[in-house]
Amino acid sequence: MNTANPLVSVGIPIYNGEKFLEATLESILSQTYSNLEIVIFDNASSDGTRKICEAYALKDNRIQYHRNEKNLGAARNYNLTVEHATGKYFKWATHDDLCMPPFIERCVEVLEREPNVSLAYPKTIIIDEHGGIIDDLFEDRFNFREPTPHLRYKTFTRTPLDCNAVFGVMRMSELKKTPCIGAYESSDRVLLGELALLGEIAEVPERLFLRRCHPHISTNACKTKKAMAMWFNPNSSGRFTRLRRFIEYIKSITRVPLSLYQRAYCLFYLVMFYLKFYLGPTRWAGLLKNLRARLASFCQVSIAMFAEPKKKEVY
Repeated sequence: MNTANPLVSVGIPIYNGEKFLEATLESILSQTYSNLEIVIFDNASSDGTRKICEAYALKDNRIQYHRNEKNLGAARNYNLTVEHATGKYFKWATHDDLCMPPFIERCVEVLEREPNVSLAYPKTIIIDEHGGIIDDLFEDRFNFREPTPHLRYKTFTRTPLDCNAVFGVMRMSELKKTPCIGAYESSDRVLLGELALLGEIAEVPERLFLRRCHPHISTNACKTKKAMAMWFNPNSSGRFTRLRRFIEYIKSITRVPLSLYQRAYCLFYLVMFYLKFYLGPTRWAGLLKNLRARLASFCQVSIAMFAEPKKKEVY
C-alpha cells in the first residue's frame, strides 16, 4: 500500500443499472486520486449490468466484480461492499451518480489533515437523467464541525432529511464501528447520525458530486413505504418502519461512548426532532386530512349498509 496516498475503497452496490453504469465507472476511474480499489456487488441483475462490469474488470485491475445468486436487498448489498473493502478510507458510489475528478482527492486531504473527522463530502449538484442541471445551488448542510459529539448530534437533528453526504469518503475505522446500512427504511440517515457522534463531518466547499434524479431511483420507483422497506430488505413486512427507525436511532446513541449527560442530551434532541417532524403543523394537517378522508369513506359505507334497499322494478 502507498502510505503517502492511502488506499481508498469505492463500493458500488448495483441492481439493473446498465443505463448509467458506464458513465459512473468512468467518473470513478478518472479520479485524480488513483490509489483506489473498486468493489462492485451485483444484486443478481437481469439486464446488461454483468456484461459491463466484467468488461471493465478486464480493462482495469482495480475493479473487483462480485455477483449475488439472488437479490439480497439494498442494505445487505451495500454492506457486502464494506466487508470486502481493504482501504483506510471508504466511499459508496451508486450506479447512476457522477463524481467530478477531484472528488476523492479533496475528501482524502481533509481526512488526512484532520484525524477527528469521520466523514468528508463535497457539495452537490442535482442533475437529471440526461445530465442536465436541475439545481446547482443545492445545500446539504451536513457540515458538523462542533468539537463535541452531543452538539454535533443536536445540529444533525435540525438538518434536512437528504442524505447525499453518505456518498462522501469515510474513515473505515469509524464506519466499522457502526452496522453500516440497516435493513430498514432511511437507515442511511441513522448511519450519518452515528458517524456525527463518532467524529466531525466536514463539507468540502467545491461542488464535486453530481446526484442524478430520474424516475427509476429508489425514492421515485418505490411508491409506498412497504415498497421502500422491501427495497432495503426483501423480507420486510413494511410495518412499523417509523418505530423501527426511532429504535435504531436510540441504539446508535447507546453504541457510541458518551457521558451520561451527552447521551441524555442526544436523546432529548432526537425526541424533539420526532415531535417536530411527526407532530408539527404540517404533519398534523396531513394526519387530519387523512382522517377526514377515512371518516368520509366510512360514513358512505355506513349509509350504504343501513339504507333501505331499492325495490326492483319489473317491466
